[in-house]
Amino acid sequence: MSPDPLPQGPGLILIDKPAGVSSARVVDCVKRWVGIPRTGHGGTLDPFATGLLPVLVGREFTREADRLLLGDKEYVLTIRFGSETDTGDLTGVVVGRGPAPLPDARTLREALAAFEGEVLQEAPAHSALKHEGRPLYWYARRGEPVVKPPRLVRLGPIELLEWLPPDAAVRVGCGKGAYMRSLARDLGRALGCGAHLIGLRRTRVGDLSVADAIPMWRFEQALGPRWRSRGRG
Repeated sequence: MSPDPLPQGPGLILIDKPAGVSSARVVDCVKRWVGIPRTGHGGTLDPFATGLLPVLVGREFTREADRLLLGDKEYVLTIRFGSETDTGDLTGVVVGRGPAPLPDARTLREALAAFEGEVLQEAPAHSALKHEGRPLYWYARRGEPVVKPPRLVRLGPIELLEWLPPDAAVRVGCGKGAYMRSLARDLGRALGCGAHLIGLRRTRVGDLSVADAIPMWRFEQALGPRWRSRGRG
């Protein structure tokens, strides 16, 4: 059975973003397919992350971006315990290894439960949060990391899906402004062993689910080899 035809006009298009591409690249791909310049997304995903990226096509639909950005989200994290990186994920370099041993499943569940609710969270140095008009990652790449004051964010529910030391799969619901890399970092510090993300998949934005999303490769395939030869970015 052949897949449904790709959308070709204004509307909300749900994309399942692969790892290794930026959110801007996904938007550019969809924009070229539909041929409508006014195209944007409803919440950035880091290049290493995968999952649901709502793409808004057309003027009347791009106005929905704020609603999506303010909505609750759900992620599945893969957290590696035993070391902390400067970026909070697998793209960074190790900056510390905690002295404490890896936790058992019961200790890990208790630690996760302590992060449910409203918590103060410091944004990662390598993030798109702005400081004096520039994203924090701009300063971090220049060797001038900026530490922003912690912000109150809402986390939960949080569920441990699998624990295969040193890696854990964790499902996390959250409100606006929460950073999963910060959660992994803070969890590792609380346990005394260090931790960072090695996988991040967004599964839900508000009432939108990744189960209803179109894989990005279908748009790339439709655009042909000339588009794919431009490389990923």
